[in-house]
Amino acid sequence: MSTSREVIETWFRRVWTEEDSTAIEELFVPDGEARGLGANALIGPQGFKQFHSALRGLLCDFVITIDKSIEVGDWIAAVCTLRAKSRKSGAAVQITGAVMIRIVDGKLTEAYNHWDFLGMFSQLGLLPTETFEKALGGEKIF
Repeated sequence: MSTSREVIETWFRRVWTEEDSTAIEELFVPDGEARGLGANALIGPQGFKQFHSALRGLLCDFVITIDKSIEVGDWIAAVCTLRAKSRKSGAAVQITGAVMIRIVDGKLTEAYNHWDFLGMFSQLGLLPTETFEKALGGEKIF
């Protein structure tokens, strides 16, 4: 039987590095919920595949590493680093994130995601320069 960390490492490798969308159906339960990847929870493999496709449209050559993790019961919390390249420019993109995932029988059932998407969109040139700093100073970003 795989540990929770092994399941997550397999998820990151197959779903992101190998861009294998069939792994989503294999490793994510039909009624599972993934939160923190948009305004609403993504429900089941079909919901997650929409996010997967959109992010793959922006980035390629994904490598996600687990920097620190802790497991308690059927939950794993992990601090991670995502490294990829912009599909448009080939420029390197690197962000950090944290996930808290419940795994039952080797499958993801609940996932809470907290990734630095602001940093990612800034690195991709999709936001005005210094967006974070301006917003932190109370300046409205248009």
